[in-house]
Amino acid sequence: MGWLLGGKIVNMILSFFVSLATARYLGPDNFGSINYVAAYVSFFSSITSLGLSVIVIKEISMGKEDDNEVIWTGILMRFLTAVFSTIAVIALVSITDKSDPLMVKIAILESIAILASAFDTFMYWFQGKLLGKYTSIASVVAYIGMSLYRIYLLANNADILWFAFATSVDTLLLSLILMLCYVRENGFHPKVSVRLGKSLMKQSYHYMISGLIAILYSKIDQIMLKQMLDTYSVGLYTAALTIAGLWGMIPSAFIQSVSPILYKNAEESRGMFYKRLRQSYAGIWLLNICWSLGVSIFSYWVIYLLYGKAYLGARGALVIVVWYTGITSIGSLTQVYLATENKNKYVNYFALAGLVTDVVLNALLIPRMGILGAAIATLVTYTVIHIVMPLAIKDTRDAGRLIIQGMLFRDVLDDEMKQIIKVSAQKVLGKLKRK
Repeated sequence: MGWLLGGKIVNMILSFFVSLATARYLGPDNFGSINYVAAYVSFFSSITSLGLSVIVIKEISMGKEDDNEVIWTGILMRFLTAVFSTIAVIALVSITDKSDPLMVKIAILESIAILASAFDTFMYWFQGKLLGKYTSIASVVAYIGMSLYRIYLLANNADILWFAFATSVDTLLLSLILMLCYVRENGFHPKVSVRLGKSLMKQSYHYMISGLIAILYSKIDQIMLKQMLDTYSVGLYTAALTIAGLWGMIPSAFIQSVSPILYKNAEESRGMFYKRLRQSYAGIWLLNICWSLGVSIFSYWVIYLLYGKAYLGARGALVIVVWYTGITSIGSLTQVYLATENKNKYVNYFALAGLVTDVVLNALLIPRMGILGAAIATLVTYTVIHIVMPLAIKDTRDAGRLIIQGMLFRDVLDDEMKQIIKVSAQKVLGKLKRK
């Protein structure tokens, strides 16, 4: 777990700073072009994944099937789907942007990542064998390689097409490193099974559908912005989204730390589980208020220092969209409730409602309000998914009530918690007086 978390942190830091430098160099228009096509690539990459990650890791962990057969069958399934997906991305961009040959070239270069991603299936073997350090090292090396490539491009004033290819470099490197590590451990003996392929697909399609829905409502705004406005707007909006999500690691770490406690509470006492879940919602929301208010108040300087003067047009969108990350974290906590109550099926219902909301609001608001409309649509969409839907569905209403109570800080501080805060405050005041 430590290796996986460490790898993610390093990758996130590298990715952010290199992306920041790239965005400043390219400017909103070119940066928007790359991210517009990347939205299509993300969607079809989700299709290519086939939802296999959870299932392949499970099969490897249980050891009921031949590991080598599981891995290579998964790779073949994903590669065949990747070929279709690559053609689909290029065809879609060619149709929707037929008057812009540059956009088609960008699509071709970015789509290479879809083909390469089929071979990151090797990662699942290492995770299934609890060898996460290998995947973390491979990820960091790949990101460093991609970062060095982009730094070289920045130093040599490269054309936008070279930056478009950069989006595929890390996937190519990651897949190559993982394949070499796997072959070193197991040899090169490709083996596939139609029977196993059918079994894997039967188990994974639920995950694929939910993943597709999630990608759709998270990326559809960028596609619609380009179609209704321009790539310049996409660039500004992407910058706002990136800043809004900067603090995501903090609530994620919070949720990872409290989840085992919540699961234990659920086994011991339903009342205690609800109490701790309500307190966790309150904690997440308090963190979100602090972050969002801070970013909103200093939005001008945040954008100016990170992205430069050219991106100041994203300020209004940032003030709105910055609040969505906290709501997303609330949704992650709700998954703990759904898991303990065996109500996981409602996740897809929530996501479908969010997708419909996002498409409708973007269609109505973007032509009238530009990126502000997209930001409002995003905030409302995540509110519908993670707050409104749990309240609207009878079977999940308890979670909805706990969310509202937590956000309003109702029944959060029990006597024990109040005493802890009181003692802590007295200690702090005592130290200040001594100074």
